[in-house]
Amino acid sequence: MNTDSLATVNQSSVAAAFVCPLTAAHLSKFVGGKASNLGKMIDLGMTVPPGLVITDHAFQLFLDANELRTVIEAELAGLKPNQLEEINTASLVIRRRILAAKIPDEVLAPIHDMVSNLLPGATLAVRSSAIGEDSHQAAFAGQLDSFLNIDSQDGLVEAVLACWASYWSQRSIFYQLSRGIYLQGMGVVIQELVKSRIAGILFTQNPSAADGDPESLLVEYCFGYGDDLAAGKLNPGRFNISRDDFSWQVQATPEQESRIDDSCLFNEKQIERLSRAALTLENHYGCPQDIEWTINENNELYLVQTRPVTVEVVSQPLTDQPSNKTPAEALVHWSNANVNENFPEPISPFLYSIASAGYYNYFRNLGLALGFDPRRIEQMEYPLRNVIGIHGGRMYYNLTNIHAILRMAPAGELLAQWFDDFVGVNQSDDKQDSTSPQPKRSRWSWSVEWCRSAFKTTWQFLFLTKRVAAFERVVDEFAETTKPDNLAAKRLPELLNDLRGFMDIRCNRWTNASLADTAAMVTYGLLKRFLTREFPEREQSGLHHSLLKGLQDVVSGKPIVELWNLSRMVRDDAALQDLMASSDDRNILKEVRTNAQFAEFHAAFETFLEDWGFRCSGELMLTVPSFQEQPESLLEMLRAYVGVKGESPFDLLQRQSSDRIAETDRVLKQLRRRKLFWPLPWPSKATLVSWVLKRCHKSIALRERARLKQALLYSRCRRIALAIADQLIPLGFLEYRNDIFFLSIQEIESLLAGSCMFPYQTKELVRLRKEGHQLLSKMAPDDAFTLQSGAYLPINDTKQRSPNEAVDGSQTELTGVGACSGQVTATSAILTDISECRLLNEGDVLVTRQTDPGWGPVFFLIKGLVMERGGMLSHGAILAREYGIPTVVGVPNATRRISPGQKLTVNGDRGIVQLVD
Repeated sequence: MNTDSLATVNQSSVAAAFVCPLTAAHLSKFVGGKASNLGKMIDLGMTVPPGLVITDHAFQLFLDANELRTVIEAELAGLKPNQLEEINTASLVIRRRILAAKIPDEVLAPIHDMVSNLLPGATLAVRSSAIGEDSHQAAFAGQLDSFLNIDSQDGLVEAVLACWASYWSQRSIFYQLSRGIYLQGMGVVIQELVKSRIAGILFTQNPSAADGDPESLLVEYCFGYGDDLAAGKLNPGRFNISRDDFSWQVQATPEQESRIDDSCLFNEKQIERLSRAALTLENHYGCPQDIEWTINENNELYLVQTRPVTVEVVSQPLTDQPSNKTPAEALVHWSNANVNENFPEPISPFLYSIASAGYYNYFRNLGLALGFDPRRIEQMEYPLRNVIGIHGGRMYYNLTNIHAILRMAPAGELLAQWFDDFVGVNQSDDKQDSTSPQPKRSRWSWSVEWCRSAFKTTWQFLFLTKRVAAFERVVDEFAETTKPDNLAAKRLPELLNDLRGFMDIRCNRWTNASLADTAAMVTYGLLKRFLTREFPEREQSGLHHSLLKGLQDVVSGKPIVELWNLSRMVRDDAALQDLMASSDDRNILKEVRTNAQFAEFHAAFETFLEDWGFRCSGELMLTVPSFQEQPESLLEMLRAYVGVKGESPFDLLQRQSSDRIAETDRVLKQLRRRKLFWPLPWPSKATLVSWVLKRCHKSIALRERARLKQALLYSRCRRIALAIADQLIPLGFLEYRNDIFFLSIQEIESLLAGSCMFPYQTKELVRLRKEGHQLLSKMAPDDAFTLQSGAYLPINDTKQRSPNEAVDGSQTELTGVGACSGQVTATSAILTDISECRLLNEGDVLVTRQTDPGWGPVFFLIKGLVMERGGMLSHGAILAREYGIPTVVGVPNATRRISPGQKLTVNGDRGIVQLVD
């Protein structure tokens, strides 16, 4: 493959001008295909937004003035289409050099002059116009960049540089190499931005039909700007127009929340104007055309692009439409998968300051522990610093950055896929848009890193039990020195040291816990991968879940057993039963603690609080009191257990464990007849699956042990923060105890260290943040969405979710992902949080948005589980498998689509929930 054409752009241009108006942009070899077509449309009398074009001559001078050709040629030398990582690295190096370069004054001055003369005060659209795109041979759709809403000279310079840099974007390089068709230069179109009400694309021949439809024109459209339509991010409206009489037939309307009056499009005058323009262009070019158009706020129709309909239109999204991306960044994909289990409500500034530092160090230290090249870690710095973000007050994963980090690692694509399974991402869009470059590496260098990473990973996992035990000791030692009863006696400097100790563990001593997460993710992914290949039948799709049922050494099941034992003490004591039935929770607790008649139960109850009372719903939120702080809140759950007369949790676990062992024997028996390395008689595939299964069991148990200690650590952090608040209130820095959570941990440290810049405004700062937090809490953002880099959701996104909203009665089957095999039919109970457990009857199917470890005691009471969110290794999924509860996760809007008390069939094997009545 000849890559010289990629590096050698047109140096023989005879066009001396650096810039010209669109009305003079006729020859594509000087201005590029897009600009040339716009100029021809103007000549044909069509309405085109006014503008100008920076010629290829200016582009060539820019490259020469900044001595970029040598760099470009060196980076592109010898590249082949299958070298995706090398292509990505080369692209990033070239684009960074271009974005950092300076446009020569002799080019920049005429650009600014013509913009001032032709487009004074206008908001601009800046669009790439390469020589060779929009041709019969190749459309180059989506390969080059364009930008909207440019309203300053600096922004214009950035946008022009970004357009030039996109000449060597990763997708552009790959497109040229794979097709053997190369661009020959670059123009840049600058136009007045049309404020679009409706935008769309018209095909004079249907590109999805084998031979096209010669009788009609196909139109797709959306409300607002057309960038989401062009990027394939929404389902557009669609209609056909007859070539004979311009009558139209609507097939679909846009799936958009914000809708406007579409009469500005659907009227005879507008449809005829659009159709005649399209047929004129088709006749002029002598071939079917793909035409982009928009209608402004005054109902005026503008044509913004035309190009021949090529095969690319069928095979890939149309992404050459200008987007609202800033020149510096692409789109960012956000998801609250998994984080909403730990942080189900809007979080505080205090927690966010901990989480942002914690996630950065979590991934960074894990990469070093697994043997990643330090240079690679350095290249990950930006995405590592931005792993999470806040939208509507809630925490979200920045999936674009997380996927970028994982893909930089050996076997990165597989790790990204396993991560999605691990946390429960419902649908991974292509999140490879990352500004973080990968180091350019030789095959030898890659091989060395692979070997080093494989060795270090194996070494870490060999001693995983010891590593988790070491983490447990670290947390236990910290918990011993920060017992809540002793905090009131400590001075502020001592409490500050305790807070620093917490952050030291969270940021610098968490690696052993993260290794347990990684081991669980990898072994689960391997197990699922092997079994899916060997048992591809649909009814076997949940087989890996069956082999993970009834794991008796999972520590998260122990509080359930202990709570059961407490409930049996109540059932065996008539006086306790009467007390529980006849008094409120505070009086019950007071009576139990003061009446010697209940001394045995009191001792057992206090032991439970000491050992497990820090585990509660919202245990990592830091703003939620635990059972240790409010022990009376535990009594509601205890009552539910008292009413259960069936088998104990221990017996249920034993039964599930026996079923798992029997199923495992069945699977391994079949696999023993299948050779791993044909024709060698040993090992069989059973050997491999057995080895992976044992390690999966072990890593899940170790991960739950680490999660338990995480809950203990965070409960201590909460109590330390409140102890600090108790001393800051009389000093006049705070008004209420919980105000401490509206300061970041860094602000608290500077305040206590005497280095705060504005200590006297602390109360005012807290007040402003509390007001802002209330406003954010009213928002109800989606579980997953995509934004431009640096953008936020609109503050008026305050649609409220309610489990009692109207349900679509016509829908009888909901789909998700099976997380625990089995099938059960029972009545639904819809709970928003664990405090509503009184609504739950024994044997119900629990329907909820998500669960966290504090929901553990509920699982013993239910027979089925349906969750809107959650991954295969979320706490809810693990506990469901432990007790053999058929479970389906990732069911969108389940709490609204299922009515309370409705009869359901939960099929955990197929990931289906059927509404029986």
